[in-house]
Amino acid sequence: MTSQTSTTELLTALHDRDFEQIVLCRDPEVGLESVIAVHDTTLGPSLGGVRMRSYASHADAVADAMNLAQAMTYKAALAGVPLGGGKSVINIDPRVANRDEVLIAHAKYIASLNGRYIPGVDMGTSVRDLELIGRHVPVVSSQRGDPSYFTARGVVRSIEVALDACGRTVAGARVAVQGLGNVGLHVARMLARADAQVFGADIDADRVHRAVDEIGIIAVDLADVLQLDVDVVAPCAGGGVIDEKTVGALRAAALVGAANNMLSTNSLAAELRTRGIVHIPDFVANAGGLLAVEAEVRDDETGLTERVDAIADTAREVLNRSTAAGTDTVSVALTMAGEIVEANRKHRPYFRTE
Repeated sequence: MTSQTSTTELLTALHDRDFEQIVLCRDPEVGLESVIAVHDTTLGPSLGGVRMRSYASHADAVADAMNLAQAMTYKAALAGVPLGGGKSVINIDPRVANRDEVLIAHAKYIASLNGRYIPGVDMGTSVRDLELIGRHVPVVSSQRGDPSYFTARGVVRSIEVALDACGRTVAGARVAVQGLGNVGLHVARMLARADAQVFGADIDADRVHRAVDEIGIIAVDLADVLQLDVDVVAPCAGGGVIDEKTVGALRAAALVGAANNMLSTNSLAAELRTRGIVHIPDFVANAGGLLAVEAEVRDDETGLTERVDAIADTAREVLNRSTAAGTDTVSVALTMAGEIVEANRKHRPYFRTE
C-alpha cells in the first residue's frame, strides 16, 4: 500500500492477504495515532511487538503493521508455536514528551481486543514500556526481559547453516552486520566469539563505537555495509533494505539477518537464487525472539535454548526443499507455513473465553 491508500484499497488488501482484523486507533488528547493488525489466529492468539516510530503517513504505518503481522503468522507456524500473527505500530517519535500517556492510550485499544492480540517489545519500545502496557492489557509478553538474545541466537544458527551450504564454517568467515542495536549487537558478539571476522555499521555512531570497543568489530560506512565482499550479509535493523537496487549490488555468498521483511518484495528471492546467493528468509531465521516471548506467556522456559537452536533444522529444510524444487527459499518457506496453518484452519478465529 502507498501513502495514498484509500478505504477501498485497504479492504482489498484485507481480502487478498486474508487478514482477520485491522484496528485504527486515535486519541487526539494525547496525540495517539496507531494501528493494530491481526493477520491470522488459526494457531492461537496473535502475538507481535509494539513498534513506535514516526512514519511519513498513517497509511505507511498501516502498511508496516500489516506486513509485519503477516510475517509473524508464517514465523509462528514454522517455529511450531501455538500463536498467530499480529503487530501494532504507534505513529509517533519515540522521544515524545508524553510517551507514557501515548502508550497507555494505545494499551486501552489493545485491551479492547480481549486477548486476541498479545503485545511485545519491538523497535522503539522497551521492557519497561511493556510493563506499563501490561497494567491495562490482559496478556502481555516481554515484561520479564528483552528477547533480543534469543532472536540473535536463532539468526546465528541460521548463518551457520547458510555457511555450511557454501562450504564454509563460522570460524574465519567474514560477516557484515547492518544494525548494531539490541539484536545486531548480540549477533556480532556471538559471531566474534566463534572466530568470525565481523564488519558492522549503524545509523547511531555510539552503537558502532560500543561494538568496536566491546567486541572488536571492524567499523564500516553504513552506505557500504550491504555491498561488502564477504561471506554473509546480515541485515539486523529496519525492513526493506534489500530492494531492486541493492540486490544487484550484493557481493556476499549468503543473506541471513534479523530484520523483519528485509526484502522489499518477495519476488526478489528469485533473483537471489538466480545469482546463487544462499538466502534464509528472515521469518525463519529470526524466530528465536518469538519462541522466547511464547515461553514467557506460558510461564515455562524449559528447553527454550534447544528450541531456538532447532531453528537451524528448519533453515536447513528450507534450503533442501528449495534445491529439490528448483525454486526460491521464500516461496518454499511460505508453502511450508501455509500447509501448517491450513491443517488447523478449523480453529480460526481465536477468542479469549476464560
